[in-house]
Parts: sequence; C-alpha cells; structure tokens
Amino acid sequence: MAHTESFVSVPCAVCGSRRNSLRFETPLGTPVPLESFFRCTNTHYGCFGRIVRCDDCGLLYRDPQEPDVLDAYGEAVDEDYLAEWPARQASFRRSLRQLHRFKTPPGRLLDVGASTGFFLRVAREGGWQAVGLEPSRWAADLARRDGFRVENGTLDAPPFEPESFDALTLWDVIEHVSDPRGTLAAAWSLLKPGGVIGLTTMDVGSLVARLLGPRWPHLMRMHLWYFQAAHVVRLLEEVGFTAPQCFPHVRVLNATYLATRFRFIGDRAWHALDALVRVTGQRDRLVPICLGDLFAVYATKPLD
Repeated sequence: MAHTESFVSVPCAVCGSRRNSLRFETPLGTPVPLESFFRCTNTHYGCFGRIVRCDDCGLLYRDPQEPDVLDAYGEAVDEDYLAEWPARQASFRRSLRQLHRFKTPPGRLLDVGASTGFFLRVAREGGWQAVGLEPSRWAADLARRDGFRVENGTLDAPPFEPESFDALTLWDVIEHVSDPRGTLAAAWSLLKPGGVIGLTTMDVGSLVARLLGPRWPHLMRMHLWYFQAAHVVRLLEEVGFTAPQCFPHVRVLNATYLATRFRFIGDRAWHALDALVRVTGQRDRLVPICLGDLFAVYATKPLD
C-alpha cells in the first residue's frame, strides 16, 4: 500500500514552541512509496524537505512532517539489513557492555525498535530475558521466527504491563518517533523502580554536523528530530528519570556498507570508494566509527 504525500506542521518536541527559523531546505526527491524512506539501510541523502531550528530551545526538526509515519514503518521491508548482522552484533555488544555499567542481568529487557532481533540475540547471550517491540510487520515476524517474543507496535500503545521491565533500550529510535516526550514517558511507565533506560541518537551540535551543514548524512527524511545531548537529558528528567549520563557512541560498520554511507559526497566519489574496498578485499572488514556525531544516554527510574 503506497502512501500519498501529506504533511502537518508540528511544534518543537522539547519545549512545545511553534516559533522557529528555517535552517535547511531541500526537495523531497522523486515520489516513491513513503516506507522506502524509513528503512534502516535507505540512502535517500539530500532529500529531507524543510528543517527548522526552534527559536526558544534550539532543537532542529523537520517541519512539516508526515502524519502517517507509523503506517510507513509498519509496511517497511529491509532485506539489506539482514546482511549487516556481523557489524550490528559488534555494535550491540559495545552498547550492552555500556548498559551493564548501570544495570546487569538477570532481569527483563525490552528493546524498542527491535527490527529483526539483532540486539535481542546479543542481550539474550548477555543474560537478559529479552523482549522486543517493533512496528515493521516484516521485521517482527523474522524475529519471532528466531524464537523471540516481539510484539508488533510502538510505545504509543505498549502491549505490556506497567513496571514489568528492568531495562529498556531505544537504539536509534527517538529521532524517528512523532512524540519523543510521550515515548520516553511510556518507557518510564514500563520500567520497574530502579530500572534503566539506554538510548542512542545523532548529535546535531557536533563539530562534524556543524562543518557539513546540509550535507551531514544524518539529515534524512526518516529522521524527524535532531537533538543535542542537553535536549535528551531535559526530556528524560522532565518525564521522571534521574542521573542521565551521556557518552560518545561508537558504531561498527562493514566496509561495504560504510562506502554506501558516503553517497552524500556524490556518486563518483562513493563509487570510487566502493571500488577501492572491493579491489583491496576489504568488503567484510568491520570498521569502528566514532566521529562525535552520535551519542548514548543512560538514565534511571528512581526507587519508590
């Protein structure tokens, strides 16, 4: 089912202001099914529409936005993501080690935006009773075939009892949801007292983001909000979490996939880089990347 183009104006997700100034603007590109823009591995760079800066708190965000984002995620199919298991496994193992600085198993862990279950595998190996929540019907079905409990849906209407998890993760999720504050409030409700939330997202205030401006590759239609660490900390504290701690986030990519991430610099350059990767036999080499434009945050739900 393809979606027609429709948009609504939105307020700032952090402070609620509707006062903003245009920061970047591009065409949205050739019309294609909306769900193609919301696959993890999509490469629709330079086609993000209108990005504004909140005049009151400085948050960057897409305005207007599509009102049917959730439907698009529900229909998304991303076969290319499956080839990323070795790199995703390495990234998620790093994230799990970091999470364990704040909360260790045994216990129940909910991974929101679980996709095909890659982090669930890592979390289960690490001792957690891992459960997933995923809007894509295709991805949730694949995770269930691997033996995981993955509910199809989002934190807008979570199919779980309150205070039923010891840890909750939102890896690269908060920038995609229509209501970040509501998402974090729902996470707070699902965690037991003393439970820990972990999330990752992009840092639009980073040096890399500021230097690249509109060519920063994280500026994509699927990303609705562009946070700095202070924005995320503010939201977490306002919904009730305590002691948020932020860290640079290291992502591991295989060299072939990394080459595709350079499409933002132009087709000739990334084709040359892709050819170099192939000629040198480095297609499957795992490369840790930390440019300072991704960060992780961990926070705790207070004890009663």
